[in-house]
This record gives sequence, C-alpha cells and structure tokens, in this order.
Amino acid sequence: MTMTTTNLQILTNHNANAQLPVAARAALSFAAVVTEWDKRARTRRALAKLSTTQLNDVGLTLRDARVEARKRMWQF
Repeated sequence: MTMTTTNLQILTNHNANAQLPVAARAALSFAAVVTEWDKRARTRRALAKLSTTQLNDVGLTLRDARVEARKRMWQF
C-alpha cells in the first residue's frame, strides 16, 4: 500500500494520534516530511521534462521551470 500525503496528514492530525507513543508520533511526522519531499522531487523532475509549448500552456516560462526544477526537494 502506498502512503499518500493526504493519508499522512490524517494520521499526523493531533486528535488522531494523541494516544500514540512519542516514537510513533515522531515516525509519522518523519514519514509525512519524506513523503512531501518525494512529491516535490517527482513534480520537479516532471516539470524539467516539459516542452516550451507545454510550459506556456500552464503559464510558465522556460526560465521559471528551470529555476524550479533546480531546487532541492526540501526547498520551497
């Protein structure tokens, strides 16, 4: 089963995990961060592969796409 960001957000909700041990809450928080980083990395790789025409369709310039694609997974 693949853990989605939405599922992790539900699991890391304070009310949902208030009864969990500290280590379990930390593990869930870590998993949420890593999942978000992975999503950003995959999105940026896909962005780097788009053609100029496709970028224009979504309102981005080639320069904008390159700047975003060069960011590390933890950068906003």
